[in-house]
Amino acid sequence: MYFKKEKRIRERKLLGEITVLVGLSFIVYSPYLAVLSLVLFLYSFRKNVKALELKTPWTLGIFVLFFWALIVGVLNQSLHSTLAAFLLLGFALLSLYFQETMNQTTKIENWFLLLFTLSIGSALIGVLAKFNIITYDPAWWKYLLGTRSIVDIGEPHRIAGTFNNPNIAGAYYAIMVLVGVYFFKRRSGVQKGLIGLALLLFVCVLLWTESRGAMIGLFVGFIFYFYFSGHKKKMLGLMFTLLGCIALMLHQPDWFPRGDILFSSMQDRQAIWLNCFKLFMEKPHTGWGLFGIYYADTSIYNYLRVFHAHNIPLSIMTMLGVGGLAIFSWIFWNLFQDIRYLYQQNCPVIPLLSGLLGIILGQGIVDFIIMSPQIGILLVANSAFISTLAYAYRSSTLKEQKLALSPRYLASKRTSSR
Repeated sequence: MYFKKEKRIRERKLLGEITVLVGLSFIVYSPYLAVLSLVLFLYSFRKNVKALELKTPWTLGIFVLFFWALIVGVLNQSLHSTLAAFLLLGFALLSLYFQETMNQTTKIENWFLLLFTLSIGSALIGVLAKFNIITYDPAWWKYLLGTRSIVDIGEPHRIAGTFNNPNIAGAYYAIMVLVGVYFFKRRSGVQKGLIGLALLLFVCVLLWTESRGAMIGLFVGFIFYFYFSGHKKKMLGLMFTLLGCIALMLHQPDWFPRGDILFSSMQDRQAIWLNCFKLFMEKPHTGWGLFGIYYADTSIYNYLRVFHAHNIPLSIMTMLGVGGLAIFSWIFWNLFQDIRYLYQQNCPVIPLLSGLLGIILGQGIVDFIIMSPQIGILLVANSAFISTLAYAYRSSTLKEQKLALSPRYLASKRTSSR
């Protein structure tokens, strides 16, 4: 009986490792298969998690956001928005899965190291695209891998890696740069050298995406990273560097990639923001639904057909109204409280987790990349790691306090003092 139990435990562990490997591969190598990774993780969740318990504000908040998005979709009589709301349900269940399986820093580090290793293949695909070995000509497998966008963006010289869009690719490779820096500082010998080479590769493909938003996000990510690493001077230096680069780019746009279209793209953004704000003012309480911007009436939204407002708060406001923005703000307020708490507890992975969040929020000033399944799942995973670790640390502290106040412990302390 004992050996059978041990065998079942080993088999379950092996199945869990295979699930993580295949699931992460789906996320890295296709914007469409990324949805299957969600299904795979949820299948593992059903097998391994016996009880549903909303332990963290993050998990609770995503469930509430799902119900609100569902209500908004129904109120707007939008089938697309109603069905899209169920993706938030998947994210909420995924948060529960990570809540039960990723409650240790070593597990989280191993998860990111595996993701970093798998992503090298995506970066190599980006290299092949840059040198026209993988051409921009349409083909089904290019759409599946995400090397070519279904919607032609008109800039074939920019690489999209395996992410369907250069801006999404830029955000992902920026995240890998941050992850690479984290592990480069913590490894030695041959492994440190290999991580350094991979880090250089990710820097190259990031630059080849020519995504200005991703570069802003990377700066913000490193500001978070150095702040929560205790390097305040480096943080201030990066802040001034970022502001200086932005000022220089506005003064001398030709010195930067795609500088010739800088001001026209800024005008496009402003027009999208103004049109989306008009949409929001039409339905300020509930918004238009998750696909409401794309299917908006031309009498209200009269500009480029886009899926989002190219800004995180404005996108949430337009899609889900003040109600959705309030829920979203409450979720992230609590998430930052968890980050602050973990920083006070000297949690070793908090610079990485906060830095990753900083990249996504930094790029979110000019984009809404969390609508992509690949970046969306990464945000959910990262945020679930933060909230789960905070819950684990608080539970551990509470147990220690209870132990310290127990009569048996106090009696043992008095005996030892004699």
